[in-house]
Amino acid sequence: MEWKEKDSRVPETLETVKGKEHPAQEYCRTAPLLSVILPAYNCERYLTQTLGSILPQLTDDCELIVVDDGSSDATAEILKRYEGIKENLQIAYRAHAGVSGARNHGLDLARGEYVAFLDCDDCLEQGFLQKSLPLLEKQAGLYILGIERIHLEGNNEFWTVADRSYDSVSDFADAYIRTRHLLIYSNCNKFYRRSVLEQAHLRFEEGLDFGEDRLFNYGYLRLLEGQDLHPAVITSSLVMLRYIQRDRLSQSSKSVPHYFRRVMRLHEEKIRCFFDLSKGTSQEERLDFLAYDLICETGKTIDRFAVHPGERDENLPEINQIVFGGPYDRDTPVDVLVILGSRNCAYKADEAVEIGKKNPGMKYIVSGANLVQDKSCSEAEFLYDRLREQGVAASDIYLENRARFTRQNLEFTALLLRELQTDGKLPDREGRKLRVGILTGGFHIPRARLILDEILTGDDWEAVWFPAYGPHTRPESWFEDPTGRDVVLSELRKTALLRKTCGVVCSPQ
Repeated sequence: MEWKEKDSRVPETLETVKGKEHPAQEYCRTAPLLSVILPAYNCERYLTQTLGSILPQLTDDCELIVVDDGSSDATAEILKRYEGIKENLQIAYRAHAGVSGARNHGLDLARGEYVAFLDCDDCLEQGFLQKSLPLLEKQAGLYILGIERIHLEGNNEFWTVADRSYDSVSDFADAYIRTRHLLIYSNCNKFYRRSVLEQAHLRFEEGLDFGEDRLFNYGYLRLLEGQDLHPAVITSSLVMLRYIQRDRLSQSSKSVPHYFRRVMRLHEEKIRCFFDLSKGTSQEERLDFLAYDLICETGKTIDRFAVHPGERDENLPEINQIVFGGPYDRDTPVDVLVILGSRNCAYKADEAVEIGKKNPGMKYIVSGANLVQDKSCSEAEFLYDRLREQGVAASDIYLENRARFTRQNLEFTALLLRELQTDGKLPDREGRKLRVGILTGGFHIPRARLILDEILTGDDWEAVWFPAYGPHTRPESWFEDPTGRDVVLSELRKTALLRKTCGVVCSPQ
């Protein structure tokens, strides 16, 4: 994107910066109030624009630290032209080690009471420092500000937060768990208190090319918990920077190896951080936050597949492991097969008949009282009729016709199984436990399995799970089907709530 002359926000050129008169006559010799750290790597096309948005705003109580991270283009040559033009501009050159290493080097050089970060393809909003520096008089531990994103097509959107002060980091964590939208991911819309960073020598994890900013922020929030700072966090509606999309494949949209595995690590770190810091949220609020975040990260991952087919091939098996569980042995012998109904359950009955062919003498239990889609009969009645049409004897089918949801399906079926065992109506077990097959949608098994584990207490039978896949929920295509995506992610959310209750971490093993 090129800046147009009529745009009043056009960053100043090197020549205008050199000749600009500032109210302050001399650079502050003591520690400045704010250090702005700018890593620069192969950004020759827009570095001048970025610097032109920052340098004219610097007053004598601010400093800009630019760290060239071993650029192989003309970035270093451009920076050399800026050397010495302002006393509060530091330029450092180092071998290439990645953005985290460059930011860490900038932190080692910083002298400010507060620290801010920018990326070399961003621009500071015009007049931002003049508007925002008075906020620092409140001496908060962290300031979170807004971001303007300018898309390649020229349209812009604003990511903002309301003007609010949080007396403690616990209050902030409570608010984030409840609202979920407080712009915590980026490093480039925040002011950090440098004394907090230096007490624990908090730095960015080097070697990461994705998510290092989030981990840094989670670490910083944890450090704030032990500080006597009131307020601990201030959010401001002021917009700090313009994030400008320069190319179709910007850094944020490039393919990321093992993307889902990485975001699951970030998801778990986020959950641990906010659960540890929050003091005022209920268990229900926390679990809802956990499930929401898991679904968001899973949804973002599958959204990337259209642009990065290689990510689909790499990440889909791990997502499906969470969604469907398994592996499942369809050839395991069973004595009884329980079919859990649904609004569309014809495919389950068809799968049940195939299982029955491998298990002569097997009994069937069909469960569900809800109406079947486009039918006037219950799930259990529909399954019964479908099995009869395919040759299953009526004497081999038992109806559970009361259950309205999964827990009832399993509870009422367990009761029916006990009655049938007592009455001697089930196959001879030959001295072993009764094998009960449970047939349901593949995406439904992980949650149903957890519920059944809670229900079975001392029963003399074991469950064998059989997945059935409907037209919208096949493992290889559910994410491309709007109906399948809604159904699967909704079920995954319910499973996440139950898994966390049971102490199971929601990530691939």
